[in-house]
Amino acid sequence: MRTKTKERRYWLLLAALPLATGAALVVYVFAHISLGLSLLAAVAIVIAVGIFTWRNLTPPARIEIGRRVRMGMLAGFLATICYDLIRWVLVTVFHFTFWPFDIFPIFGRAIAGVQTAYDTALIIGIFYHYANGILFAVSYAILLAPRGWWTGILWALGLEALMLSIYPGWLHIQAFNEFLSISMLGHLVYGTVLGTVSRWYLVLQQPPRFHAPDYFRRTTLRR
Repeated sequence: MRTKTKERRYWLLLAALPLATGAALVVYVFAHISLGLSLLAAVAIVIAVGIFTWRNLTPPARIEIGRRVRMGMLAGFLATICYDLIRWVLVTVFHFTFWPFDIFPIFGRAIAGVQTAYDTALIIGIFYHYANGILFAVSYAILLAPRGWWTGILWALGLEALMLSIYPGWLHIQAFNEFLSISMLGHLVYGTVLGTVSRWYLVLQQPPRFHAPDYFRRTTLRR
């Protein structure tokens, strides 16, 4: 019983670690600590805790975690591309005044400093944006991917709720209805792609010999 309890804790801990980049943004917004410094601290914690947790996993568990990390990285990358694409289509077709991609240089300057050149800040911000999209998907893959494609949508709606609790006050958004429409549709697409690609990846893979803790257990997949 104690072994199973420890195993569950390790899985939860490993699932939480990829959320560190998002946690760093929360610290930046509410504690007014440099996002760059927050990210450095987050990376240091993730490395230390990740190494400790990894060493305590059994070899079969490591194989399964590795499989889910790869799944999450692929699904997250594709989901983030679709997330940005649908937002671009929406603002272009309906001529919205709110431009969601202005957040990229804001991210970049929050990381590298307010004096950072626009182009440099834009590139840094895009990298941060995609890092979040991919790492959030890795967390999802470890926790929920075997449950079904629809859990990707639930996960994305959770991210949407977190965004709504932070962005409007932080960025002083004026066109809130446009922001809400763009953000909601974007996250629905992100979640659909995330869940669907993760499901497809699982179907293609041979069933693992290792079974995750009960509440993360893989459901039966039909080809």
